[in-house]
Amino acid sequence: QRQMCIRDRNTTAQRRLFLCRQMIKACGYGCSILFAAAAISGELLELSVEEADDEYTLRIVAVLAAPEEYVYRVITDYRHAYRISPAITRVDLMPSHQEDVIRVRHRSVHRVGLFAFELEWAGDIVANDEGRVEITTIPELSSFESGSAVWEIRPQGDNTWVLHESRLKPKFYVLPIIGDYLMKEHLRQETLAIFDRVECHAQSLLEMDMQEDLERRTVALNRSENCAKLLAMERSEP
Repeated sequence: QRQMCIRDRNTTAQRRLFLCRQMIKACGYGCSILFAAAAISGELLELSVEEADDEYTLRIVAVLAAPEEYVYRVITDYRHAYRISPAITRVDLMPSHQEDVIRVRHRSVHRVGLFAFELEWAGDIVANDEGRVEITTIPELSSFESGSAVWEIRPQGDNTWVLHESRLKPKFYVLPIIGDYLMKEHLRQETLAIFDRVECHAQSLLEMDMQEDLERRTVALNRSENCAKLLAMERSEP
């Protein structure tokens, strides 16, 4: 009887493992379709997303094909953060009561697999003239228990070397195995898309500064406003 119980348990465990694997394969197939458009147009040097103790850690290093001054301007344009992250639906600049600290609050809508959910995020941002931006999440105003991030932006000839690291621990429940897989894939692809848009907007700002003709400046401005659409069109071309 004891042996029968052990066999039953093993059989149940094997079935669960089989089902989990099949679901992960299905989710992986869905993710490949959902995120097929996301790819960095510059040089991607490093990208990793890890999870430990319910905290997600991301690190990306890339060289963007735009001058450092313009990349920095795009990344620190907090009021228009939705231009580089379409998931953001609302941006509020809040009083921080601290010198050299900018407090920003975002509302965003995310789609992971078949699920869609709204997130609130708020944080204090400190930027210096050496191309470093430090961000600290405010848990009481956010959907996250804790979080921090840093940007390092350095000139590399006519291009820009960019490092971004972040840590976020959600307050909401993430389903083990499948949920972690989808969350990490979502973070990875969303980050690639953001870097694409940073590069696109930086190139557009450079074009606007170089154009003296009003009509050409207008064209460059329209390009900046429609970076996401242009990137999608470029990827769809054979």
